Amino acid sequence: MNKNHRIFYLDFIRVIAIFLVVFIHVSAIDTTLNVGSGQWQITKILNYFAHISVPVFFMISGSLLLNSKKTTSLSYTWKKRIPHVAIPFIMWSVISPIVVGIYAHSLSLTNVISSVKTILYQPTSPTLWFMYPLVGIYILSPVIRTFVEHASNEMLIYVTGIWLVTCSLLPSLAVMLPKDYTKILTLSPVANFFLVGGFTGYFILGYLLTKLNVEKTNNLILLIIFLIAGFGGNFISEAVPRIFDSSNGYYVTSIYIPIMSVAAFILLQKWGSKIKSNTTIKTFEFLSPLVFGVYLIHNLLILFIEPWFMNHVAIHGLAATFLRYVVVLVLSIIIIWILNWIPGINYLLTGNSKKRK
Repeated sequence: MNKNHRIFYLDFIRVIAIFLVVFIHVSAIDTTLNVGSGQWQITKILNYFAHISVPVFFMISGSLLLNSKKTTSLSYTWKKRIPHVAIPFIMWSVISPIVVGIYAHSLSLTNVISSVKTILYQPTSPTLWFMYPLVGIYILSPVIRTFVEHASNEMLIYVTGIWLVTCSLLPSLAVMLPKDYTKILTLSPVANFFLVGGFTGYFILGYLLTKLNVEKTNNLILLIIFLIAGFGGNFISEAVPRIFDSSNGYYVTSIYIPIMSVAAFILLQKWGSKIKSNTTIKTFEFLSPLVFGVYLIHNLLILFIEPWFMNHVAIHGLAATFLRYVVVLVLSIIIIWILNWIPGINYLLTGNSKKRK
């Protein structure tokens, strides 16, 4: 697989992932309405399947950063890579409480400052939680790159295996045991595998998948694995709500999501590699640089668009969900595309420093 082809399939996966992220947040309210109905079940399972998006983002980062020789440079990491994600994160952390204040008619300098003061402790907008592990992984990336550069595939499989068992399998089994027996499979906090814990496992896994010959994997088997893990995980999340808590840790601690994510990543990698249409390639290459900005802004648009649609549009159920979804997605893309044309602002708010062509 040549370099340009490899880069395109990552653009392809990245764009699909942001489409799924936006769907998660647009459909979130619909998973709390008309509980038990057929449309609720469909929305909930679609929402659950879309949760591959966050792991896939970390896997894309691993594919790119851990394959780059620049990653071992501390100077490059701190002067180029970290500011690229940290500066837009900080800017939107300030913008978010301002927008929320306007929405709630309670905007004040005191409230904004109070919210921003806690930025190291908690996100000023719920969706910005993703930035905390992302920045942390960027900081660790020179260390991880040094390790993977000298590690065999066998060693990488060993490391990701430790991550999968300790961070996903054991926690998933533990919450499915009777409450009095949960601690049997719960590791002591001092036994945490920090460098292969949390989202770092996805980061290394993304790199590992670029080293393995995944093109020979059977698409049907991958699809079956994806569907079984998805439907199984959705069922368990209803039967045992503890496996799907509100801390976003379920992306790691629920064994079903890593399984789904790996199967989906390989499938998308293979499908993206086979795309030959010049129009399709140009479309995804146009959208790819906008993805980070769309992630940062879309939840603020939902804040205004969701109640407006529910109060003024006489469409309900799945049709309403997808209508809101399309509007939020399109507006997010347009706004970020416009911001990318403004020198200085483009870097501060989207991480992109070059004018769009």
